[in-house]
Amino acid sequence: MTMLRQEGTPMTGTSDSRRLRLPCTVRIAAFLFMFLGVAFGASVPFVLAYLERNGELPMTFWFRSMAGPFEQLGPETFTALGWAFVGVCAADVLAGVGLWRGRRWGARLGLATSPLALAFGVGFDLPLILLGVPVRVALVLAGRRSLG
Repeated sequence: MTMLRQEGTPMTGTSDSRRLRLPCTVRIAAFLFMFLGVAFGASVPFVLAYLERNGELPMTFWFRSMAGPFEQLGPETFTALGWAFVGVCAADVLAGVGLWRGRRWGARLGLATSPLALAFGVGFDLPLILLGVPVRVALVLAGRRSLG
């Protein structure tokens, strides 16, 4: 019994011969999801480790890293919120990968995590998050019709 080889994978259903042409809005949104997710998801554990070792937040240039309103909640709550933010960042990276591949689930996941990321941006006083999240949401909404 011979089996026909299907192109694509069960997970994505895409084939090499059928490539999506995504608008720049979706590509830029995907990049922003991945960039912000990796940048903060990778750096927050170092900030939390420094806090645990030294009892204070590290200095970054001329300000303390992540020194926002959440700092007033105490070190245990701050640390728990920091790890929750790392989880949101991981989901953002996954959403960015999905968007880069033109998947609608990537947009849905990204739109679902964006309010959480924005709340963490306010609570940890992260200006890059406060600027990047609304931009990436607007870009996803602008290009959502092109997603499969």
